Amino acid sequence: MLGIWEVSEEAFHTSHFAFKVNYEEIIHAREWLLNKGINPRAAFGLEPSEPMVHTWTPTANLYFYDPDGNSLEFLCLLPEKKKVKQDVMYLSEWESLVSEE
Repeated sequence: MLGIWEVSEEAFHTSHFAFKVNYEEIIHAREWLLNKGINPRAAFGLEPSEPMVHTWTPTANLYFYDPDGNSLEFLCLLPEKKKVKQDVMYLSEWESLVSEE
């Protein structure tokens, strides 16, 4: 997936890689990273307390850095779109919404 967007508050990272994971993996990704001594990072104005959703795609995402400073991302394609006005929200918020019909 190629993503292009305007960045206003965060530094642009030319070295960004996304790894596709399944739903079960994205749910446990934060805990998995922490167990490996890797801290998830804030992105798009949200703290990394859980995966976030880019609502326009929709994908669940969790961002972190590797030891060389590359921006990495776990990305899970979500099965359904939902009507929302926010571009980004936490996965728990997304799951509480009604699906588009």
